[in-house]
Amino acid sequence: MDSGSMMVSDAMGVEEHRNWSDVDYTKLLNGQAFPPNFMWGVATASHQIEGGNTNNWTRFEPTSKSGQSSGIACDHWNRKEQDLELIQNLNVTHYRFSLEWSRIEPTMGEWDEDAIAWYSDLVDRLLERGIQPMVTLHHFTNPLWWEDLGAFEKESNIIYWIRFSSRMFEVLSDRVEWWCTINEPAVYASMGYILGEFPPGERSFKKTRRVSLNLMRAHARCYRTLKSMANGSITKIGLVKNINIFDPYRRWNPLHRFQANLLDGMFNRCWINGLKTGRFKPPSALRSVSIEGLKGSSDFIGVNYYTHLLATPFMPTKVEIDPLIRPWEERTDFRYPMYAEGLKRAFEMVASLNLPMIVTENGVADDDDDMRPEHVRRHLQITSEAIADGHDILGFYHWSLMDNFEWAEGYEQCFGLYHVDFETQKRTLRESGALYASIAKSHRMPQVVILAGGLGTRLGEKTQHQPKSLIEVGGKPILSHILDWVKSQGCNRALVLTGHHGEQFAGFVHPGIELTFVQEPEQLGTGGALWNARESLEDEFMLLWGDDYHPIDYSSLVKHHREKSSPLTMTVTTEHESMNLH
Repeated sequence: MDSGSMMVSDAMGVEEHRNWSDVDYTKLLNGQAFPPNFMWGVATASHQIEGGNTNNWTRFEPTSKSGQSSGIACDHWNRKEQDLELIQNLNVTHYRFSLEWSRIEPTMGEWDEDAIAWYSDLVDRLLERGIQPMVTLHHFTNPLWWEDLGAFEKESNIIYWIRFSSRMFEVLSDRVEWWCTINEPAVYASMGYILGEFPPGERSFKKTRRVSLNLMRAHARCYRTLKSMANGSITKIGLVKNINIFDPYRRWNPLHRFQANLLDGMFNRCWINGLKTGRFKPPSALRSVSIEGLKGSSDFIGVNYYTHLLATPFMPTKVEIDPLIRPWEERTDFRYPMYAEGLKRAFEMVASLNLPMIVTENGVADDDDDMRPEHVRRHLQITSEAIADGHDILGFYHWSLMDNFEWAEGYEQCFGLYHVDFETQKRTLRESGALYASIAKSHRMPQVVILAGGLGTRLGEKTQHQPKSLIEVGGKPILSHILDWVKSQGCNRALVLTGHHGEQFAGFVHPGIELTFVQEPEQLGTGGALWNARESLEDEFMLLWGDDYHPIDYSSLVKHHREKSSPLTMTVTTEHESMNLH
């Protein structure tokens, strides 16, 4: 049988292996595979890139598998502006990052206002570039004082993490719509308390059960607390769940099938069922526990997917032992196989929650970038097919923006779209990064061009000297209402043509939209205004009038244009003083 067309059904789903050389990527590469308002993102975590942290991982690193210290990592804390440029150059619309609790509350009850201001400034700078932030509240690291209290081993400690989460929500929620409570709770519990590869480096099923239960309690309480706060009703809050696909190594062997089913239950189903029912059965536990507020405690579910694992009754209990792979599968630098087909199965598994899904992490360890371009194509292809099949998938965040400190692996595993030379801190765009940027650009919403300089000559004396777009309605200018809708439709950049009264737009900003203003030297007509701004026009743009607020669905219009319409060629002459279209 050709491995490229192999499909075998079992209790865990269908282990499909495609012949990827036969897959047509034309729509993916030409901007026709995803809806125009799809969220294109990259993701990072604070400890892996910031540098200079003092937390449970800093203390654990000398005894970790690699023994390497995170040190200054990518020195992101001191290179914020440079790294924002890297993000923007990828043409993404969203950026996921985590808050380093140990910086913000280094000592119990004492807040570092400078650290809080740093993150607040990061949000502002992202929004200025038209990039929407997604904030993760817990991504594996704990302050030392909280770790020493027992962290998630004790239910009584949850209140401290809720206090931290509430504080940062209070600071950022007026500008941040997307929030992740806990990143990969199953990984935190299993790597720290079964495999001992993460802090605190223990091997105890009893503690694993306790920590897992408290992680879900913490998520539920955090969700309910934040939703009750100001801005809670207008933010989206969810849990990020890693999905490991477990397949029996020998499908005909009942012991292999039993082990795959057991692992699937421990690492996937028990967590998903807990969110669905409100009753959580921790890994290896005999009975489930009702958790107050757990049912319905997510507005979306984050899906982190990397690979599938082949199960036998004698699986390794140390991560340095190479996992089994199929003979035809390609092994990544992290030694597990590249298996994009498993992402489809992850979507099908999580779809039972009836929640919107976001791929919050997907990437590959590949220092030479030989495998990553194809990895990007395959996983985006699977995602686009899942959307076409009816799955509600809102976005895709590539892991990671740049090479970084990869936890127990130290600096040996490179996941970045940008290569990082850790001696010089030089960042270099990889071929895979250029590919991802090209695909994102081809799919994103067009540039919005707003003719905002028109005067209201029939609206009274005031508007004979003030652009109609700046007239306040409901406490803010018409232009702000238009940009609110533009942002809601997935647009992240606008070219504002201010007419010859451009000085009246001085200081105008709109969070989440990258604004470019072009002033006219004199009063011009529509064509003249566009001609005057020709250097700032993108190949594809939507033209709006600054005094007309029309809340219509841009996505369907853009989709129709890209699939059915022909390009429009516009000729502007200077024969008439008005420079109108001719």
